[in-house]
This record gives sequence, C-alpha cells and structure tokens, in this order.
Amino acid sequence: MAGDTKFNRKKFEELIVYIARRLPPEAALGRVKLAKLLMHSDFTAFVRLGRPITGATYEKWEHGHLPKQLLLAQRDLEADGSIEEERVDYYGRQLRHLTAHRDPHMAAFSEDEIAIVEGALRLYGHESATYLSQLSHADPGWFLSRDNAKIPYETALLSKRIPTDAEVEYFRRLHGLAA
Repeated sequence: MAGDTKFNRKKFEELIVYIARRLPPEAALGRVKLAKLLMHSDFTAFVRLGRPITGATYEKWEHGHLPKQLLLAQRDLEADGSIEEERVDYYGRQLRHLTAHRDPHMAAFSEDEIAIVEGALRLYGHESATYLSQLSHADPGWFLSRDNAKIPYETALLSKRIPTDAEVEYFRRLHGLAA
C-alpha cells in the first residue's frame, strides 16, 4: 500500500503558504499548530491515497509530531517574504500567527490532496495548539516512537486504541527500535 514517501520540498513549502493563507489571525497559526496541520494532512493522505502529500519526515517531540524540515522551510519562506510571523492579541494573550504575503502555487497538488488539507483546516484550524498537541499524544505513531525518532507513515494505519505492551515491543523490534 505504501507509495512514494520521498520529501518534496516545493510542495511542503507551498502547503505552509496555503495553510497560512487560509487561516485568519484569530486562528493563531503558530509553529505547533502548523506542524499538527501538516502532519494530519500527510498522514491522512497516506491512509486515503497510499502516499503522503509532502513526504516530510515527522519526529516525536514533546508537543507531538514535528516535521524535521519545518524550521528550515519556515525560515526560508520568511526570508523571501512569502510568510511572516506576527503577534496577535487573543483575549488578552499575545499569540504567534503565520501570515502569507502571497498566494500559494498549487499546480503540483491534486484535488484529493487539497480536499484532505481543507478537511484538516475545517476540523482543526481553529483549535488551540495545546489541544492539537494533546490529540497527537494519543496517536499510535507518537505513542510507539522514541523521543526525537522518526514516526513511520505506516503508523497511520494502526488502530487508535492504546496498544498492549506486547504490541509496542513488536513494533519496536520490527523497526529496529528495540532497547
């Protein structure tokens, strides 16, 4: 079932611009929320289409899945003026929000991929980063992986129930993660 999971930097960057363009300041699109929206889009595409949208490498970090390529891509997009991180007032709190200063180039995206991203934005675009981090901690891929380790796309095919200790050990042996 697994299709091409090779990283596509251009699609990754354009997806960041797309998400930043679609969410208004009150959505408070900071790095944690952006990471969760990218992850949800890629892992959902893997399940539905047999391949992720961007092929980014997601790793297990304290606040959930983090695309390894995010910091560099965000820095490059900010440097060329495509996006900007702003401070927005949200009920008396100062939150970060990424704003896009150009339209994304979407020619490389299929209709199915765009529909998956739109679904992620509808479901989670206005949720807090804290809530999305908590959701990601219940994800089998995050739960099964070691800190700072790659989370395989195949974990999206696993049940959302908490795995048994035997299942955790089997997964770790299968992926060479055994202690």
